[in-house]
Amino acid sequence: MKKAVRILAVVLSFVLIAGTVLPVSAMAVSEEISWEEYLNEGKGVYIGPGADDTEMYVTWYGGKDGVTPCVKVSEKADMSDAETFEGTIHTGYKVDRSNHVTVTGLEKGKTYYYVCCDGTTDTEVKSFKTVAEGADFSAIYVSDVHITGNSFEDETIRDTSKVWSEVLTEATAREDISLILSGGDQATEGQLYEYYGLFYPQQVKTIPFAMAQGNHDVKRYTYDAVANYPNAKLTGLSKSLIHGDYYFTKGDALFLVLDSTNSSATDHYFFVKNAVKANPDAKWRIMMFHHDLYGGHIESRESENMLLRLLFTPIIDRFQVDLVLTGHSHCFSRSHVIYRNEITENLAGKTSVTDPKGTIYLNNGSLKMNADSQPQAPIIDSDRKSEYIATDYLAFDTPIYNILSFEENSLTIKSYTYGAETPFTELTINKTTQQGGHPDKPTQLWFVIGKYIGTIYNIINNISRQGEIADRG
Repeated sequence: MKKAVRILAVVLSFVLIAGTVLPVSAMAVSEEISWEEYLNEGKGVYIGPGADDTEMYVTWYGGKDGVTPCVKVSEKADMSDAETFEGTIHTGYKVDRSNHVTVTGLEKGKTYYYVCCDGTTDTEVKSFKTVAEGADFSAIYVSDVHITGNSFEDETIRDTSKVWSEVLTEATAREDISLILSGGDQATEGQLYEYYGLFYPQQVKTIPFAMAQGNHDVKRYTYDAVANYPNAKLTGLSKSLIHGDYYFTKGDALFLVLDSTNSSATDHYFFVKNAVKANPDAKWRIMMFHHDLYGGHIESRESENMLLRLLFTPIIDRFQVDLVLTGHSHCFSRSHVIYRNEITENLAGKTSVTDPKGTIYLNNGSLKMNADSQPQAPIIDSDRKSEYIATDYLAFDTPIYNILSFEENSLTIKSYTYGAETPFTELTINKTTQQGGHPDKPTQLWFVIGKYIGTIYNIINNISRQGEIADRG
C-alpha cells in the first residue's frame, strides 16, 4: 500500500510539473446504564442527523425474521399519539441485521420521544431535540475513538467504551450539545463488538452522531451495515469500497463528510459541488474526514500527507470550506489559515480571526487510552509540528475533544483534555459576510487532470482492499 502511494505521488507530481493522563481504572463510570444492562438490551441504538433539522436517522441491531423495523415517535413521553416510521434491514460482516429508519416531518426546536420496534422486545423510550430555526448550537468533535475488543466479554471493549462514554458525559455537561462528530477510526479492527461498544454511551441515543470512516473502520464490512446517513454518495466513477461521502445541514452550517480512504478526487469534487449547490444559503461549510493533511507529526506519513493534500485541498479551496476536521495521527493540531497550500494568515498566539483568507484545519488527538501508561507531561507547540501548524498539543494517552459553538456570525472552537476545567486552546472565526475572506478563484488547471489519476488509482486499490478484507474473514 505504501509503495503504491509513493508511485501515485510521483505521477501526480509529474502532472503538477506539468494535559494530564487519567488511567481507565481511575475514571468514573457513567451510572446512566451499566455495561451489563446495555448488553442485555441487545440493540445498540444510535441516532444520526437527517438531511436537515426536520429529519432524524435511527439505527440499531437485531430483530425477528420477516418483521419490518419501525420507529414510533411522539411529542409525549407516554408515547400517546405516536406516529410510526418503517425502515429497511441491512447486513454486513457478522451483522445479521442492522435496522435503518428515517424519521421525517419533525418540527424545529422541539423534543421528541421514540421507541425502536423489530418484532422482539421494544426499546425503552428515548428522546431527542431538534434545533430551533435560526438558533445557535454546539457540536462535539472527536477522532480516533478506537473501541477495541474481540468479544462482548472482552474487558478491553468494556473499558474503551466507558472511556468514550465518560468523555461525552463531561463534554455534554459543559454545553448544550446538538451534534456529535467523529472523524474516523471509531473501531480498531472493524469488528461488530467494537461498534456495539461505540453505541454504548447514552448520548448517541439522544444527540445525532455523525462519523467518517477511517482506515481502521474499513478493515471489515461492518461499518457499511451500521452507517446510516443522508445524501450518501454510494455510486460514482470509483465509489468508496465501504459506504461513502454524505452531507447534512444543521442550523446555518453545511457538514460535508468525506471518505479519505477513497482517492477518487473526481468523485469527491462532484459530491462537494452538488452539496454546495443544493445549500447555497449555508453560512458555514465544515468538512470532516479521517486523514491528517498538515500536522507533520509522523515523518513516515509525510509522503501520504502530500498525496492527500494534492487530492483534497483543491476541492476545499474551490468550495470555500471554513473548517476541516481530521484525525489519524493521534496528535492535536490547529493550522494557520491556508489557501492553495500556502499560509495566508499566521494565527500563532491568536484567539480570533475575522474573514480568514482560506481554510483552518483542526486535527484532533485520540480518545484511545492505555490503563498501564505512565503519566507524561503534555507537549505544547512541539518541534514536531509542520510549518503549517499554529499550535499543537501532544498529550499521549489522554483523551482530547473539541466543542464547536456556532453563532450567526462566529464559530468558536474550544479544545479540552479530559478532566481539565478549562480549554487548553481556543479560537473564534468571525465572518462578516457569507463568503468571508475566501478567495474566489477557479480550480487549478493541473487538478482538472490530476483528479482522474486518483480515481484510476482507487479502482485498482479497491481490488486489493477487497482481498485484504476477505482474508480477515
